[in-house]
Amino acid sequence: MTSRVTVIALVAVLAATVSVGAQTRLGGNIRATNPPTGPAPRLPDGKPDMTGVWLGGLSVGDISQNLPKGEAMPIRPEWKAKMDAHQANDDPQAHCLPLPPPRFTPYPWRMVVTPTHVFFLYEMYDYRQVFTDGRKHPPADEIDPTWKGHSVGRWEGDTLVIDTVGFNDKTWFDNKGWPHSDQLHLIERYTRTDAGTMKVEMTIDDPGAYTKTFNVVGQAKLMPKDDELIEYVCNENNQDLPYLQGAKP
Repeated sequence: MTSRVTVIALVAVLAATVSVGAQTRLGGNIRATNPPTGPAPRLPDGKPDMTGVWLGGLSVGDISQNLPKGEAMPIRPEWKAKMDAHQANDDPQAHCLPLPPPRFTPYPWRMVVTPTHVFFLYEMYDYRQVFTDGRKHPPADEIDPTWKGHSVGRWEGDTLVIDTVGFNDKTWFDNKGWPHSDQLHLIERYTRTDAGTMKVEMTIDDPGAYTKTFNVVGQAKLMPKDDELIEYVCNENNQDLPYLQGAKP
């Protein structure tokens, strides 16, 4: 069985197992080499074809790197204090828990578009679904907060726009630990700008933890055609977590 291993760095806290053959795709060493050039391919209905295995999106280490030049994270002081008190073993990633957007992983992902849903298949951990059948969000008082929230999507020209509410407050935006509250409202925009590039834009509105709405922008690159998502089992051989919790090597 081929499975991913996760490695401990000062800011990246993961755990799993990897085969020798998969080591060239480990963590930050994965590269989308020589992505195709030319115009973005289109489907028969004229929409951009989002097919393929992608790598990247926003910064894994520190999402503030994706802010417009000169801007800083508008975090409220009490939430900054909470962030500064984080320990490595507080990261949901260290416990094999979900990593919903805007957090990205250093591993590939695939987007599957159907007439009624968009699915994000993440090599690391799990998947996510977006409803594109015209439904609305449930009333705010009927949403049960979850790790990934409730997502609805629509097309605006060549851009897939995803609107998500109903998050819990248990996740981080990145390895650095930028937090959020359960008031988070996220707008994502995915645009295949050419054959090998996906532009990723996110508008983050969280009045509970931040003083104003802010935007972050990044991009993903298409992996080679013969590249596929491989099995990743985070808790199969989680040898690092005990040391994060204070055990001595």
